Amino acid sequence: MIVDRASTCRHLSATEKSLASSHGAKDEVDEVDELPYSPFSARMRAMIVVITALTGLVSPLSANMYYPSIQTVRDDLHATQSSITWTVTAYVIAMAVFPLVWSNLADQIGRKPVYALSMLIFTCGSIGCALSKTLAALIASRVVQSAGSSAVQGAGAGTISDIYPREKRGTALGIYYLGPLLGPCLGPLVGGYIGEGAGWRWVFWTLAIWGGVMMALALFVLPETHRRLVAAKHRIQQVSIPPHTTLRQNNPLLDIATARYPVIALAMLHFAMLFGAYFTNATGQPLAYENVYALRQGLSGVCFLASGAGCIAGSVSGGRATDLLLRRERLAREAKTPGAPVSVPAEARLRLMWLGSAVFLAAFVACGWLIEHRVSLGAVLVMQFLIGAGMAFTFQSLGGYVIDVFPTMSARITGVQNFWRSAWTAVIVQLFPTMLANIGWGWSYTVMFFLTLVSLSLMQIVVFRGERLRERYGPRESI
Repeated sequence: MIVDRASTCRHLSATEKSLASSHGAKDEVDEVDELPYSPFSARMRAMIVVITALTGLVSPLSANMYYPSIQTVRDDLHATQSSITWTVTAYVIAMAVFPLVWSNLADQIGRKPVYALSMLIFTCGSIGCALSKTLAALIASRVVQSAGSSAVQGAGAGTISDIYPREKRGTALGIYYLGPLLGPCLGPLVGGYIGEGAGWRWVFWTLAIWGGVMMALALFVLPETHRRLVAAKHRIQQVSIPPHTTLRQNNPLLDIATARYPVIALAMLHFAMLFGAYFTNATGQPLAYENVYALRQGLSGVCFLASGAGCIAGSVSGGRATDLLLRRERLAREAKTPGAPVSVPAEARLRLMWLGSAVFLAAFVACGWLIEHRVSLGAVLVMQFLIGAGMAFTFQSLGGYVIDVFPTMSARITGVQNFWRSAWTAVIVQLFPTMLANIGWGWSYTVMFFLTLVSLSLMQIVVFRGERLRERYGPRESI
């Protein structure tokens, strides 16, 4: 059970409690209870969210800007189709592993230094990609690039949790998730025109410049938001403040072990199946646009605007919807027990998740068969819009849920979520070319449809029985 603002007083530090009782009174307690959740102004919080979203855009952007040029790179480096796929797979594997390390580091030393250091590593990796003369050098540089860019995959959600209370967090997460979700859409568009006009190496030079800009923002503009570090300098509500941990306690293997909890295991399964299908669709679209619909490289990138627009619609509406669900649940419970402290279960955020997943699944399987039968490109683009909208809407519900369950380790649990979804994505992306060659577009998409449908069905256990499962099996935020 997650206890919100109503339980703030019970989480006061011993000093504040003693101060309140020594002055007798109620005025001091009320003053402490009215402390802000975060010391930052609304304008500053908005700026933090924008910088975090732009930094979060780096990882999926660098993964996807490269796709329109992949055939050119294959020819330039004299590689085979199966071997050039490793430049994608290696990137995704690194994207699964490194956020676990970065998220632990962000909870240990703060968000700001992690952002700055990771962007430095990303910039170096991008330069290495631009200068690569062999396939092996390109794969190695892609791993370095992914290691740097993936830090915000976990730390970014932690930053949002640092500055927004629970019932306002969904809207902010909606804006933040625009970065990670728009990357697969904007990347091919930007990368397609750069690759076509200036060559594939300039795709990576552009990313190096972007990384340098993000590093400068992290160093000179972005403030430290970690609640434990901020609480040492400012008077804020003593809620969702991560305890100080040792390096031994900051063990990524302990974070991965959160899958032992039934609610987390089922949430991670749906995250993985959903994102694997979404990412595989993003990697397959350039093939469809260029080989099936005979579009040139730059124009095929424009087609990704459809799923990008869907991501914006789904992310914004999904964030607002989850916040509204929490507020309505709170009001309903307060009406039943007037004047008593009210607890709102984290599962309240999941009640509309099925809607986003259903839209995603229907559009996804339809898109596969439309491409299979070479139906109008316009129909495919409508399906791409719905795929983006359904994916982003579902992401809001699931991402907010796992943070609500682990409020003092938001960066780490988001890193775990990224691990499971990226691990599965690396597998399915590697299998996808073989699936296309053997069973075609329609059945390849249908296989992923059924895998995701199973995970969605299992998630209904969490929606309706999640609170009881947590009370019986955990988690109780004990790791």
